[in-house]
Amino acid sequence: MCERLTLSEVLDMLHLGDGPDNACNIAAIPQNEKDAILSDCDVRRRGQSEEPTTSFRSHRAMSEGPRAQLEVVKNKDRVFKRSKRPAAASIPEYIVYSPNAAECVKQSSPDPMKVFLLMYPPTLRDITLEMSNLYATQTKGKQLDMSMDELLTFYGILVAAGYSTVPRRRMHWSLDSDVHNESISNAMRRNRFDEIMASLHFADNTKITDDPFFKVRPIFTELNKSYKVMPYPEWLSVDESMIRYYGRHGCKQFIRGKPIRFGYKIWRRHTLLPETGLGQGPSVVLGLAEQGEVPQGCKFHHDNLFTSLSLLDEMTKRGYGSCGTMRENRLFDIPFKPKKEFMRLPRGSSEVLTQGEKLLVRWKDNNIVTMATNMEKNYSETVVKRWNKERRAFDQVQQPQCIKQYNEHMGGVDLHDQQVSRYSITIRSKKWWWPIFAWSLNSALVNSFYFYRDVMGGTIDLLTFSRVVAQSLMQKFGTKPLSHGRRSLLAASVQDQARYDQDSHWPINTGNRFLRCRLCDKRTTFACEKCDASLHMECFKKYHGK
Repeated sequence: MCERLTLSEVLDMLHLGDGPDNACNIAAIPQNEKDAILSDCDVRRRGQSEEPTTSFRSHRAMSEGPRAQLEVVKNKDRVFKRSKRPAAASIPEYIVYSPNAAECVKQSSPDPMKVFLLMYPPTLRDITLEMSNLYATQTKGKQLDMSMDELLTFYGILVAAGYSTVPRRRMHWSLDSDVHNESISNAMRRNRFDEIMASLHFADNTKITDDPFFKVRPIFTELNKSYKVMPYPEWLSVDESMIRYYGRHGCKQFIRGKPIRFGYKIWRRHTLLPETGLGQGPSVVLGLAEQGEVPQGCKFHHDNLFTSLSLLDEMTKRGYGSCGTMRENRLFDIPFKPKKEFMRLPRGSSEVLTQGEKLLVRWKDNNIVTMATNMEKNYSETVVKRWNKERRAFDQVQQPQCIKQYNEHMGGVDLHDQQVSRYSITIRSKKWWWPIFAWSLNSALVNSFYFYRDVMGGTIDLLTFSRVVAQSLMQKFGTKPLSHGRRSLLAASVQDQARYDQDSHWPINTGNRFLRCRLCDKRTTFACEKCDASLHMECFKKYHGK
């Protein structure tokens, strides 16, 4: 017989000794799946079979093994009512459980570099280190012998190349005064950087699979785990994102009208689409909620690519709010007014339908907007300003409250893309997976910036945060070269132009006995003050004459 007791009652029983005489098992049942932590007490003894627990519902288990197709209800089988009060949805209240992972990280007071290394996790860095050394051995026949300090320095140089750009990669190590970057050139030699970049890898090529993103799959797998340390807000937005790529690859897509038209399409915090039977868009939203372990009570906003009435039904069953615009080709058998007739109505007109706990709203602005949501208890409107071309003044227009709420909370993915592209890595490679790796590094940098600002209370902007991370990585893990290479041809030509101008060239005694004459290559202590060239007094006139 199971009896539910509070923690204080259990402690009182043990202290007073008035508990049952027989041995008993005490199980602590968490209120939320994210609060459940596997302890030593949960490990079974050897020889005993382990039975699956059913204490709480786990959405992750749904993705393991074959997945049953979800029920799809067609619009013609639904009953719509012209009412402004939908049925009450059984969506639990959004609760923040404390302490969470973010608060535990906050107690250690990490600096920006440590926050970045938390978002770009040690497991991913270990995989990169192992696979890169293995790839160099397999393909080049020699040992790369890359250390973890060199890998972190490599990351720091890439981050620094995002805000300190030059037309060519090797210019970062140039000694020319107009492009010289002392932080990068003192952290790692240029040839060593090229060796690491040529051998960088994340998977073993001898174990290739049918996955087209096999080479970069560990990046997404590990980042999906590390990003869970970020606290989930109550309002979430779901959207697609593009990684810019113009080369040849079977997974490259073209989306007309997007800021990035050619590239790889990704879904935020998502890896593989679950087979739900509801279509690609709804499967993405459900997959995000499952694999991201989003707590119940969170509210999702998404555009018309994802929204369908079947999605809202499933989100209601799982305890999530869902709101999004709907496409015209998904409105069949829904008793709205015809589109042409609705367009004749004045601006701000609306039409409302309900179906169970769902509220469907059609509103006329510059165009017709159709919205579906399961988060509204009753329909309400607010007043917004719209510009009138004929009167050349603002009009007061009625707007549904659900559309105003959608505009306030939608756009988080676009904002993240804007921040990622602001200081994106400019060092390029011919490998097809390099843009994905560069994007993952920038994405981890932006997420660590948000974590440092919102959780840690930091006040610096993204540029300052990026500079602190890059400088910290290069100074802490970099190794300063003992000497620099020869002068570039540009530096020699610039110096030669001043060499023959016959203006203010004076010999000086440097006091250094180990200088070599620029003309005869013998030792001398004299040099030209303007040219900074070591010269004998006998060679001084010959050097400056044409």
